[in-house]
Amino acid sequence: MALDFVAGCIGGSVGIIAGHPLDTLKVHIQSGRGSAWECTKTLLKGGTLSTAYRGVWAPLGGIAAVNAIVFGAYGNTRRALPNPDSLTTHAAAGASAGLMQSVICAPVELVKTRQQLATAGEGMPKGAWAGARYILQTGGFKALFRGLSITAVRDSPAFAIYFTSYEVMTRGNQSALRVFTAGGVAGALSWVLLYPIDVVKSRIQGDAIGRYVGAWDCFLKSIQSEGWRCMGRGLGAVTLRAFVSNGACFSAVVWTERAWQHFTSDKAVKKLVQAAAISDAVLHEPDYICDM
Repeated sequence: MALDFVAGCIGGSVGIIAGHPLDTLKVHIQSGRGSAWECTKTLLKGGTLSTAYRGVWAPLGGIAAVNAIVFGAYGNTRRALPNPDSLTTHAAAGASAGLMQSVICAPVELVKTRQQLATAGEGMPKGAWAGARYILQTGGFKALFRGLSITAVRDSPAFAIYFTSYEVMTRGNQSALRVFTAGGVAGALSWVLLYPIDVVKSRIQGDAIGRYVGAWDCFLKSIQSEGWRCMGRGLGAVTLRAFVSNGACFSAVVWTERAWQHFTSDKAVKKLVQAAAISDAVLHEPDYICDM
């Protein structure tokens, strides 16, 4: 059980670092800051990735908790169900993991989104905890959990799709290339199928002035003012980001599990060798020692 949590934490951290610039691009496009090309030029202005990595500390700060819950809940739920290897079980375990992690994911993503969209003079600090404190001070506890419901609606089915599709693609073959590709495709698939929900979530969490009353109000106002196309805005960036991030995440998870299994198997072999040596020594003790 502990291995599920540790592997999830390491995998999630690797995935965040690999995919955060594209996540920042996605949030800017979803929020109507311009086309993909215009937002890319803005983020790369100055020739560095510092703007693209703005807000990275919020997800990294919460990644231990979020991915520990995801992979821990998924692994334990799957083992607790009657048929742990069936695809239905993988889907049910993924859905429960997504639902549970949304409680932590919602405030983490809210801080990240506000920092990604922040402009000079807004007063939003850069650090994860500093950002959370700022939101608490300016809007209270409720403001920090704005978008929780829509996050749960997105994540529960998304993780069901995520883990089930990964399992289908890696059964019988867990080579490094297959794991990365399957993780990337599973991540991209879970995002593409539920993307309009994520657009609404990003807009609600990026709304610092109270433009939207709730998720449905945000959806209606967005459609009325920008048309249906806004629900697919930034899909290219998020698909690429999902593939890279989740491919890296699953690769790190599998590497961690294999490293642990190798470590524990080596320890077990050493113990067996030591036990055999002791047994051999006892069996071949000189007779005079026994006579004493």
